[in-house]
Amino acid sequence: MGHASIENKTPLVLEPLFLADEEMRPLLTLVVKATYDIGRDGLTLADEQVPVNVAGEYWGVPEESGYRYEPECAFIKPATDVVLVGHACAPAPGTTEVLVALQVGPVRKAVRVVGERVWFKSMGSISMTKPRPFERIPLRYERAFGGWDRTDPDPAKHGFEPRNPVGVGFRASPRHFEEGLRLPNLEDPEQPLQRFGQAVAPASFGFVSPHWQPRASFAGTYDGAWTQKRKPLLPKDFNRRYFNAASPGLVAPGFLQGGEPVALVGASPLGRLAFALPRVIPKATVELAGSEDVHPALNLDTLILDTDEHRAFLLWRASVPLRDGPHDVRSVRLEAEGLPVVSTESGEGANMEGKT
Repeated sequence: MGHASIENKTPLVLEPLFLADEEMRPLLTLVVKATYDIGRDGLTLADEQVPVNVAGEYWGVPEESGYRYEPECAFIKPATDVVLVGHACAPAPGTTEVLVALQVGPVRKAVRVVGERVWFKSMGSISMTKPRPFERIPLRYERAFGGWDRTDPDPAKHGFEPRNPVGVGFRASPRHFEEGLRLPNLEDPEQPLQRFGQAVAPASFGFVSPHWQPRASFAGTYDGAWTQKRKPLLPKDFNRRYFNAASPGLVAPGFLQGGEPVALVGASPLGRLAFALPRVIPKATVELAGSEDVHPALNLDTLILDTDEHRAFLLWRASVPLRDGPHDVRSVRLEAEGLPVVSTESGEGANMEGKT
């Protein structure tokens, strides 16, 4: 048979991906992405809709930085990730500390952002310098507590903070003092760093990388039994919560529905932002060979607020089990309530086959 056809009757981006679940059963995963401009008066649908980011994007070198945008190619997320990308913005010259607070419907989080500080030793005691004034500080895990301790001459004794290997300030022992060691700029206001050698929870609003804790704990057990009995399938104890990549406290219970109030303080030069999420309901129809049309429920499972670019990204996702593979799919049609109707029928099915 020929390639499947795609009819997108919305201004949003539709990306069909051919993936597999835990048991390597073939799936058609539909990812729908909306781009909105953030303004003082709320959200407006952007003229340019940003494509689905299948590869993802790091802030810097992958081994030394976290994700700016995670790869948008999971076959499922069991809840909605809420992510903030941007900078803490000082309200006035001379600011040394600001509280960044985000609330989206049922989820809320606050992070204390402090100017540059270092540890120093004076008369036998270890203290931190007073924070320096700042204008903007990145809200990235590289500025939160964590990192590596490589002070021991034996590399085998090097250690790291498993919740944030790319952060700053981690030392495996209070005996590993280093003059001028940076302190984190981002802190949990309920658990500030107070003494050298203290281990606190990394605080940020960004994506948690797959190999960081606690996310990595949901990946399952890769031991000898897995190698002998399950490989290359995922382990039996794999938990789909692994696919949720938002920071602790920013995974919504269930899925956001649209219409939820959003409030953001301290992370935009526009000042306090307050608006409601758009009430958009994408609806997909999938025609499969030899069966009735399927109408999978598209769940809003990712919200990214980027106050550097003043854009908001909303992603919906649904997966349809396939009998054999991509050739099962005859057509995909996307419509949406709450958006103007457009007519864009394309032969993108020629490209669908390679999207994995």
